[in-house]
Amino acid sequence: MKSAWRISCLALLVISLVQPLSAQDGSQSLGDFARQERERRNKQAGEAEANEIVGLKEGSFKANILITDSHSAVERWVLMPAADRPNAGRSRELVPDKKFYLPFVVTDYPFPASERMDLTAHVRLISPDGKVKFDAPRLSGAIGPDPRSPSVIVLNPVMDITFDTSDPPGTYTIRVTITDHVHSAYAKAEEQLHFTVAKSRKGETPKEPAAARTDP
Repeated sequence: MKSAWRISCLALLVISLVQPLSAQDGSQSLGDFARQERERRNKQAGEAEANEIVGLKEGSFKANILITDSHSAVERWVLMPAADRPNAGRSRELVPDKKFYLPFVVTDYPFPASERMDLTAHVRLISPDGKVKFDAPRLSGAIGPDPRSPSVIVLNPVMDITFDTSDPPGTYTIRVTITDHVHSAYAKAEEQLHFTVAKSRKGETPKEPAAARTDP
């Protein structure tokens, strides 16, 4: 998935450069065109997020995004008392060359474990400059609960992400919309990832996107 993401981001870069240059008429700076392009993209992203919940009601269940460095940490979070979960399982300070797991978890799911289930997660990753770098409408899902904790459902596969020293530092935002297709309901969650990297010897940080993938 790393290669595919790099290719798609390159295509977006080409489009973003061509459009401002072709529209330049001397009355606006390249900075103005870049700002307008960001606003246009943000508006489109906002409209897309609004459209995906049309016809759905806000669910009584909750969506959660964990940020952990191991699968065992996910299991511990699922099995811990509900009162302890809000302050656990979220390592927001990320370091280069270390894999972090980003499971999407439903809590307080009110329906019986014996009932049919169809949950899916729409995931977006927004870079520090506000651009959507990763957009997966059905990254993971669930069709049944874990018998050990039926009201807490971890959607699979689990997303993981690895930053390296070529990635732009700053605050990344991960957003998820979890849709319950059986009950026509949804829940949303958002977390921020803070990535800091030392500058290179030349004092510059090459800018390429981080690598994200899913583990089966």
